[in-house]
Amino acid sequence: MKGLKITGIILAILLGAVLAVGMTIDGIVESGIEDSGSDLLKTEVEVDDIDISVFGSSADMDGFIVYNPEGFTEGAAISLKEIEIDLDVQSLLTDKILINKIRVKKPEIFFEQKGQEVNLRKLSSNIDAGSDADSEKTIIIKEFILEEGKVKIHSELEKERSAEASIDRLVLNNIGESGSKTIQQAMKQIMSPIIREALSEAVKSGLKDILEEKVNGLIDF
Repeated sequence: MKGLKITGIILAILLGAVLAVGMTIDGIVESGIEDSGSDLLKTEVEVDDIDISVFGSSADMDGFIVYNPEGFTEGAAISLKEIEIDLDVQSLLTDKILINKIRVKKPEIFFEQKGQEVNLRKLSSNIDAGSDADSEKTIIIKEFILEEGKVKIHSELEKERSAEASIDRLVLNNIGESGSKTIQQAMKQIMSPIIREALSEAVKSGLKDILEEKVNGLIDF
C-alpha cells in the first residue's frame, strides 16, 4: 500500500513537471514571436494564446495580430486566426526549430490609405529597412498555407471609400531551408508575401478601377 502511494506521488510530480514544462515552452514561444514581430514590423505584435502539446507534434494559436503602424487608425492591420501548427516539439529545446506545416484559415487584413501613405506599404517598408538580428536559434518551416483570407479596404483619396477583396490561397515552401534563418528572418519571408498579396488584391478588386493610377503610386509594389 505504501509502495502504491509513493508511486502515485512520483507520477503526480512527473505530471506536474511535464505540465510546467509545457506552460514554460508556451510562454517562451509566445514572447519570442511577439518580440521578433515587433522588432521586424516596428509596431505592436500580439500573440493570443498559443497551446503547444508536449505529448504530440502540434500547436494551436488563437491569434497573431499585427497592429497598425503609427499614423493610422487604431486596431489591427493583419489578424491571423485559426492557426494550426505541425512541429517537432522537441526541437523547441534545441538551436534549430523544425516546423512541418503552418495552416492559417480566414485571416483578415486591413488596407488603409490615409493622406499620402498606405498602412501595408508602411509595414512592408519597415520590414525592408530592418536589419537581420543575430539569434542562437534558427528555424525551418517546410510549408506555410494561408486560406480564405479577406482584405478590407479603406481609402480617403478623392473621397472616403470602402471595398473588400479576397486571398483564396497562398502557399510558401521550404522557409529557412537554404541557409540558416533566424525566427525574425523566417517571419520576414512569411509576412512580405502576405502583404504583397494583400496589396495586389486590394488594387485589383477594390481600388484600381476607382482610383486608377493614384493609389498605385502610393503602393509602388
